[in-house]
Order: sequence, then C-alpha cells, then structure tokens
Amino acid sequence: MRTQITKAIKEQGLLIFTLLLTFLVYIKLLGFGAISWDDPEMVFKNLDVKQFQLSAFFQKHYVGNYIPFTMLLHALNWFFFQDWSGGHHLVSILIHLFNGILVFKLSEKLFQKQIASLTVMLVFLLHPLQIESVAWISETKTLLSATFFLISIIFYLRFLDQQNWRLYALSFLSFGISSLSKPSVLLLPFVLFLIESLIIKNKPMQAMLRALPFLCLSVIMAYVTYQSQSADLFINHAHEFNYLVRGGYAGYAIFSYLMLFVIPLQLSVIYPYPVLNAMNIGFGYVFIVLILVALGYCFYKKKNQLAFGLLFFLCSIALMLQFIPFGETLFADRYMYLAIIGLAWVVGFLLNKLKIYQKGIYLFLLCLGAFLSYGRLNVWHDSLYLYEDILKKYPDSFVALNSAGAVCMMQNDHEKSLRYFKHAIEVSPGNYKGYYNLGLLYLKNNQANLAIESFNRAIRLYDYYKAYNARASAFYMLNDLPKAMNDANKAIQLDAKNHRGHFVLGNCYNDLNQLNEALREYNLALQLEGEESDYYFKRAIVYGKKQDFESSLSDLTVSLNLNPKNMEAHYWRAVSLINLNKNPCEDLKIAAQNNFEPAFSAYQKYCR
Repeated sequence: MRTQITKAIKEQGLLIFTLLLTFLVYIKLLGFGAISWDDPEMVFKNLDVKQFQLSAFFQKHYVGNYIPFTMLLHALNWFFFQDWSGGHHLVSILIHLFNGILVFKLSEKLFQKQIASLTVMLVFLLHPLQIESVAWISETKTLLSATFFLISIIFYLRFLDQQNWRLYALSFLSFGISSLSKPSVLLLPFVLFLIESLIIKNKPMQAMLRALPFLCLSVIMAYVTYQSQSADLFINHAHEFNYLVRGGYAGYAIFSYLMLFVIPLQLSVIYPYPVLNAMNIGFGYVFIVLILVALGYCFYKKKNQLAFGLLFFLCSIALMLQFIPFGETLFADRYMYLAIIGLAWVVGFLLNKLKIYQKGIYLFLLCLGAFLSYGRLNVWHDSLYLYEDILKKYPDSFVALNSAGAVCMMQNDHEKSLRYFKHAIEVSPGNYKGYYNLGLLYLKNNQANLAIESFNRAIRLYDYYKAYNARASAFYMLNDLPKAMNDANKAIQLDAKNHRGHFVLGNCYNDLNQLNEALREYNLALQLEGEESDYYFKRAIVYGKKQDFESSLSDLTVSLNLNPKNMEAHYWRAVSLINLNKNPCEDLKIAAQNNFEPAFSAYQKYCR
C-alpha cells in the first residue's frame, strides 16, 4: 500500500501539490460571510431551499434563472450547514477542485501532454479571475454547471473512441444537467463540433449530425432562460443599443477579458460600460478583426490546437457579450470561469514547446497564481468590503454606491449610508432605486415626510411596488390611514405576491379596530412570507384583542423564535400566559432586564 502511495505521489506530485495549494489558498473563505447580492434570495432567505421544496425547484425560477439542479444543491447545503456561510463556501471550494481535476483529465485526453495539461489545470484553479465564481455563494451555479459541462465532453470523447451509444446518452444527460444548473453552457454543441473537426479531425458533416440533439436542447433552454430573465426583470433595456453598437461593445469586452487574463491586477465585481463613442465602438471592431486574423493564421499554419483554444474561449463567452443585455456590466470575472480553459490551453501549448525549465516555469506560475488569488480573496470578506473595493476603482458606480448605502443602513451607520445614497442619486438621477433606498433610510430614522418625498420621486421614475409599500408605511407612521391603505392596495395590485402590502393593510385595520379584516390581511401576509417575526407579532396582538390567548401565545412564541430580541413580544407573551393562568415570570424577567418599562411593574405584581 505504501509503495502504491509513493508511486502515485512520484507520478502525480505536481498535480497533488497544485490541488493542495489551491485548497490552502481558498480555505480562508470558510471564515467569510454571504453577500447581500443574490445570496439572501437564492439561499439564506429562500423558503424553498430551507424547506427542501424539490418540486418548486423544477417549477420556479430564481433571481432570473431556471436552475433546478443548482437549487437542489443549495437545499442540500442548507440541510447540512444551515446558515453557516463557511459550509456553503466549503462545498464551492470542493467543486472547484473537482473541476480542476476534470480539466486536467480532459486536457490529457485531448492533447496527451502532461506538462501542458497540468498548466491548464493550474491556470484554471488559481487564476484570480476565478475567485468571483468560487467566493460568491450564488455563483455555485457556475461551478456546478461547469462540472457537468466537462463531464459531458469527457463522455463524448469516450463515445467517439468506443462508439458506445450509451456513452453518447450519458454525455447528452450531463449536458442537460449542466444547462439546468446554469444556462451559460448552451454553446456546448459548437465545442463538440470543434473537438471533432479540429482535434480528432472527423468529417464535419458527421460531427454536425452528432451535435444536433445537443443543439436542439440548447435552443429549448435558451427560450426558457430568456423567459426567466424577462419575468424577473433582468433584461436591461437601458443597454438595448442597436446591433452595430452591441457588436463594437462585444469586441471591447473580448479585448478586456484577454487583458484581465494577462494582467489580473485591477479586478472588480463590476466593470461599467465604457463611454459610448465612435472610438470605443471602432476599437471593438478593430479587435474583432485582429482575432479573426489570429484564427486565420492558426488555420493557415495548421496550428489546430491553438485555434481550438481561442475558439473554445470565444464559444464560452459568446452568450455573455450582451447582445441580449442583462445586468449592469459589459463583462464580469465570473463569465470567464469556463472560458479561461481555452486561454489556459494556449498557455499550456506554449509551455510544452519549451524543452527546458518547464517545471521551473510551472512552479513560478503556481506561486504567482497562489499569491494573486490569496490577495484577491480578501475583498470577499463581507458585502461592504466588496462594494467599497468596487468604489476604489469606479467611484461613480451607481450599483456599488446604492449597495454600499444599503449595507451601511442595515448596520445602522446612517451618516455613511446617507452619503452613499446621495452620491448614487448624483451620478444617476434617473435611477429610481437610489430614491427608493434614500426613502427607506429616512423612514428608518422616523423622518416620514422626507421619506414620502423620496418615494414620490422613485414612483415618478418607475411604478415600483416596493416604493408604494414603503410610502404606505410612511403614511401609516403619520397616522394617515386612508393614504396608507391606498398605497398598500396599489402595491398588491402591482405584485400579487407582495406580502408587505398585506402587512401594512393589517396594521391599518388593526388601528381601526376592524379585527377580522386585520386577521385576514396578516394571514395573507404570512401565507406569502412565513418567516417574518413582525407578522406573527402583530397577528398575536389581534388575537389578544379578540381574547384568543392560546392563538396569541402560539404566534408570540413563533415570533420570538424568529427574533428573540423583541422585548415587546416577551412582554405580550407574558400577558397571554397570565390570561391563561400560566407562569409569566421568565418572559417578564427577560423584558425587564432589557429595560422594557411596562415589564417592571408587571414583574413586581406577578413574580414577587
């Protein structure tokens, strides 16, 4: 046994060392949290994930994506790790390492060059561009999709070797799982065609016929993805330029990806669109021509492996070049997760050409990648750290300013939050979200009139249901119940699943002492969102008014399980216990110790 282990280490020492070093670089993620972009909606506040609603994963889309297999993985992660972010990060690290092994095996199968294959794996695992996909919990979809993308190619290559149609079926099934994990892999049929025609050198027509079923599935999934993105408002109509402009921007994005690959020193989660002018668009087209010339040279010189590397890179990012605009950025690090393999193949081919110093260069690249990646990981420590890193490079990024302001508001750093929101409005006065978040800050500080002004401006820019919800809360704070109810009803009309609107209506009916109507609205709010502590608390108060103290006690217990720091809930649970002739002293003691004034006299009366 020891001999076999020694032999394996001797033969695969560099591979094992690279995997181990990668794990050591990424292990610091275990102490990092989730971030406020997508992670709550995708995992940490997603009831489907928490309750393991398997059927929902196949019936619904999440944050603009139809990704049932990724949601299944999130549910499994939640089952084992709950809200410990480190556990979710650990799974991402392990998937990334496994993907590195798959990349090595695929490279060996295609090119039969160990040092080249190791180099490809090294670049894939430790290039700083990969950090975003591994460190962002919501991007687990990228990792999982890549796993089955690579498995699909490996099965396909085995099918070509053995002509066993079972392997073809497994390749097709793997592609299906990959596209249902994240649909950015839909150009796999073209990759398979390139492998057959450029590397294996099969007849193009046969290769096309074998890739046809994969292409049909790609078309279906492309339609599903477009519908999901549209339904969740991820199609960015602000960037719907004419196709001539989009083509220039695509060339600019390709150039930017290559520059970030070669010089990964100014990485950012957001790269704003460059200024729309003839110079930038013209430069994009010039670079497209240069790429075509490079490919033409490779074909002319019969350097098929180099051509394949470049074409793999282009196929892998083609769907991300904003011909259909989504999101806020022209290009992003996470879109390079698979595409980087193509460029790594080019690096591997070049290193393989060297007859000397191969291992020395490999170790230099290994150390460089580890050093740069370890440093880049630091910005993922928490949400505010990440957004402020963006602002160091792009101080006028509306998205980063707005997000940083929201984090500061949650952390009760209201002065800093106000600066961020006001700057966000200055740089983008036509974006309703800036005014909406500024209004929330005023509302949190009990400045209802200023909040209403901000919500009015947001609504003038966009009929946003959340702004109606928030303005309803501001009117409620001013005791203007008719206006509060009108806004809440408008918000519900705009979004039938809007639980917050029902909650505000419940509060209004409660104040009007229309208890049955209040219960109806609270029930509707809880049907739509069953983990809001305030909803249970307010319904408990209504039950108390109706002398239904058993129901009140039950709701207050649930409310305190969700938010143990609500001293008012402790007090009113004690009141329910008193009315049920049960011991209220524990709740009264907790409330009194936390300076909830009504609890002092009640504790003296019932517990002395």
